Amino acid sequence: ELNHDGTTQSLVRREKAMQRRRRFRWGAASLMVFMVLVGVLAHIGNHPRKSVAAGVTTAGEGDVDFYVLADEPFDFSDTEQLTRELEALEATSAEFIIHLGNANGDEQSQCKEYGFERAAAVLKESAVPVLVIPGDKDWAACGSKKKAERSLEYWDVNLGKFVEHWNHPLKVDYSEDVVGNFAFLHKDVLFVSVSIVDAPTEASEVRNRLKKNVAWTKQKLAEYGSDGYRVLVIFGHARPSEKQNEYFSPLVEEVKGLNKPVLYLHANSSGSFQQYTPFDDAENFKAVQLEKRGREAPMRVVVLENGEDGDDTFVFERRDPTMERIEK
Repeated sequence: ELNHDGTTQSLVRREKAMQRRRRFRWGAASLMVFMVLVGVLAHIGNHPRKSVAAGVTTAGEGDVDFYVLADEPFDFSDTEQLTRELEALEATSAEFIIHLGNANGDEQSQCKEYGFERAAAVLKESAVPVLVIPGDKDWAACGSKKKAERSLEYWDVNLGKFVEHWNHPLKVDYSEDVVGNFAFLHKDVLFVSVSIVDAPTEASEVRNRLKKNVAWTKQKLAEYGSDGYRVLVIFGHARPSEKQNEYFSPLVEEVKGLNKPVLYLHANSSGSFQQYTPFDDAENFKAVQLEKRGREAPMRVVVLENGEDGDDTFVFERRDPTMERIEK
């Protein structure tokens, strides 16, 4: 029943059965405790509120505590490892997870319906709500306009509005114009996702999508007003570049005068984890690129309630990779 391309239902059943048989006996909670204690803290600036164990930040009631990942699950070997890490978040203070795209990046399953079903089955194992945005390999890199459009439909059916699989307090608004764009306000932090990819599509499609991304972002900023949020966090798949200039150029003009910390979180395009300021004329605009796929467990992000400026608002905790990830 399961050939090299897989089948939709049997593939999901087989993977979930495998995950249950081989989970660690001491449980997800103890696994997370171990992983966090050996973690490496990457923090923009310094903040006094840290626990004594390995310098790990203790999130306060007014802080926003969430995790980000991208480019996973990408094959069968990655499925079990990621499943354990997602389940283990139950033992943390995580409020939600953001997936920054390429949830179906395996060469065999890319752009095929069963790959999105497999990704959804894995992500549903998370102990906390998951929101997903589309990446290059989810649609734009499928090889033709027809294939890209069909793949984006598969993505939308399986991963669009994915957070609705959990009971949660987030009031998420979805764009009617761009698949994958969402926004929500949580603890005075405004979160906005935009469809930003590197893979080339038709020039008219790129121009139209980026124009709609600008309108979506400006709409949310206007909707909540300058007094309605204290921090802006934007999620996208691709790194800021000339390809994305029609979005980022007007965005910079919009946010550089906000006098608020702004963070853009994106997946890995090349190199390793990086914290940087992408635009010289917008010092309040910071960006973070995740580590390459499969090298680390989901990264923790804490938006501090009492951060005085952009350099003292965001905490990033990266954990040492397990042997299973090192061997990939």
